[in-house]
Amino acid sequence: MTTVPQLRPRKPLTAFAIAGSTIAQIAPAFSFYLGMAVITQGVGLGAPFTILLAAIAMFIVGLSVAAFAQRHPSNGSLVTFLGLTFGGVLGTATAVLFSAAYILLLASVMLAIGGWVSFSLQTFYNLSVPWVPLTIVLAFLCWLLTLSGINRSTAVATASMLIEVAVLLVVSLLSLLRPPAPPSLTPLLPSALENGLTGLGQAFPLAIFLFIGFENSVALAEESEHPQRNIPRAVMLSLALMAVLYLFVSYATVTGFGNSASRLAQSTIPFIDLAQRYLGPLAILTALAGFTSIAGTMLAGTNNLSRVIFNSARERLFPYALAQVSERFGTPTLALTLPFALALVLALVVGLASSDWLTAFGYLSTLGTIPLIFIYGAVNVAVIFNPGLALSPIRRYLLPLLGIASIIVPLWALLQPGQQPPYSFFPWITLALLIVALLYSWWRVRSDPALPERIGAFGPERLTTAEAAQTSRSAESVTPEGRLDAATIDSPESQV
Repeated sequence: MTTVPQLRPRKPLTAFAIAGSTIAQIAPAFSFYLGMAVITQGVGLGAPFTILLAAIAMFIVGLSVAAFAQRHPSNGSLVTFLGLTFGGVLGTATAVLFSAAYILLLASVMLAIGGWVSFSLQTFYNLSVPWVPLTIVLAFLCWLLTLSGINRSTAVATASMLIEVAVLLVVSLLSLLRPPAPPSLTPLLPSALENGLTGLGQAFPLAIFLFIGFENSVALAEESEHPQRNIPRAVMLSLALMAVLYLFVSYATVTGFGNSASRLAQSTIPFIDLAQRYLGPLAILTALAGFTSIAGTMLAGTNNLSRVIFNSARERLFPYALAQVSERFGTPTLALTLPFALALVLALVVGLASSDWLTAFGYLSTLGTIPLIFIYGAVNVAVIFNPGLALSPIRRYLLPLLGIASIIVPLWALLQPGQQPPYSFFPWITLALLIVALLYSWWRVRSDPALPERIGAFGPERLTTAEAAQTSRSAESVTPEGRLDAATIDSPESQV
């Protein structure tokens, strides 16, 4: 018999560390650089109002995630939440979809880090360096850092996040202190929306994309101090801070362009143009902020994905070998390395097959976002049907229904017919991925009937050293509370 595999941080992550990691994965600088340009093309001066609507929608989803995190903190994150509510088949299918989505998103980030450094060297120093070797080298350094321990990689991700936020705030403050035209409240009002609902439909998915990754802290439950208290706080605090930051920076950007929709439309990356006007030679700091933003999201996203895969393997949703933990660093070695290698190969293949790195980034990030938005919507549904959550009628029914409604808009924009290739293929790729996930999960549950009982069984509150030792000696298979012993974990029928 063996004890349950556990992650071993050098010291438990504080609430500040997990919130910092979450904001780092959201990547406010890089997300805003690219997102603001597309948002303004759809709604013009109404970009801040659109971001406000997206913030409200994601805040509602965050409330659903926080409700589960408080009741069932787990490295399984959204996989655990849906598995506990809907059973082993849908829980395992969620693990497949979540992992696939994050591998796609991680591949897009790898493209971005090499491409952004190449772009910055060309723009500011007239140096031509291909993105491919930059992507390989920087991705390898990221892998080493995440493998070396959660404390170290989280600290670097948080420091990177602070740098990018500082640059965003400085440029925005200068824009508001010395605007080319008097500031106006118009960008914060519905009347500022150009192109009506059509423009909003185009811009809203990008505004939602600004918040992707807000669930990062949930996957760090086992390595955090007081997870039942700190994880829900980190989820909601991160969303609140990002909402305020994005509103402030988007309003400052619109103001910095003199509240002129036509001038905004002519800018490829409005915020960088703003920085060049107000910072002059120091505008290179925006390139630095872009780099730290991408690096931070790669570190935090890798940690997020690897913890979910590790927990899924520990619960036997995935092959048990992926639950291997480094003796030296206490990190999930195979759960880190295998998806990271897949993402790197995918980034290189799609990047080289596309016209440029930015186009490939758009393909991979869009395709990865679709299943993740599905999962966000499913979490709202789970809040309604999970009997173990002690919630008021407003929290259980009204807010989740509003959250589901808000998710439909960006999901429809990503799946609607009539899009240009390869985007027109993405709904079919997503459907094929869903079918594969369901077939695999049906097979796993049929071959291992005890699988549904293991979902959520290894939350941090049950994985203290004393409990692990007691669990390994227990003769019982499953206690009334759902705790499993080592005999169940290592039994032949639970093997993959």
